[in-house]
Amino acid sequence: MQLNRTDMESNTSSFTSLDKDWGADDDYLFNFACTPGGSVLQIACGTGALSNALSQQDVNVVGVDRNPKKIAQAVKRTDAVTWLEADARTVHLNQKFDRIIITGNAFQAFATNTDQILVLQTIASHLKPTGKFAFGMENPKSRPWEKWGQKSKPTMVRSVAGQRVSLWQDTSGPDKNGLVHMQTHYDSDGQHYSKNNMRRFVHRDHIRHLLEAVGLHATASYGDWSALNLNDAAPYIIVSGGLSN
Repeated sequence: MQLNRTDMESNTSSFTSLDKDWGADDDYLFNFACTPGGSVLQIACGTGALSNALSQQDVNVVGVDRNPKKIAQAVKRTDAVTWLEADARTVHLNQKFDRIIITGNAFQAFATNTDQILVLQTIASHLKPTGKFAFGMENPKSRPWEKWGQKSKPTMVRSVAGQRVSLWQDTSGPDKNGLVHMQTHYDSDGQHYSKNNMRRFVHRDHIRHLLEAVGLHATASYGDWSALNLNDAAPYIIVSGGLSN
């Protein structure tokens, strides 16, 4: 039987939805959000490792991700977290939170000012008056796209289903809007799949202006997940803060 394009994409998508190992970003966000008895909204929760860890510390957690395969794995992980398959740009919950976090570098996946403002409006509308937010992204001044996996030296990653995946990317940019266009290549057990995507890299001042536009205010900014490096050319831009007065 010959598979049509939809069937082929369904078969390959099992190894193009990627999981991530616990990292320095998880350590930082866990410590930021872990207030026993408090409430947390995690945007881009993935398969739920961080949300689950917080719930084990008596934190009331809602995890949101728009990838159905990742949410399906999160649901299998624990029922102590409220899991939602939803788009962070449009999700509306009847709840306000003590802490709102965006996982890792997921903010970069929102590729326009409109997308980024909508996500930040989601944060602003779901924060308690004394609530705090935190998120990070790669710093364009460190040119991170030059360090991504290449065909001669691919990155080894893991799919949400546990498959080993060899990954590399052909990139172009950034353009005047900070967009890096990518053709991402996946190899797993003799199967190959490629898809086009983009990530947006913006500077510290741009983030500050977007926060101000939606009624948020950054009270801290760091250059790495250790919350120590303040070098403007550091690998990351990490901001935390709350609602503007």
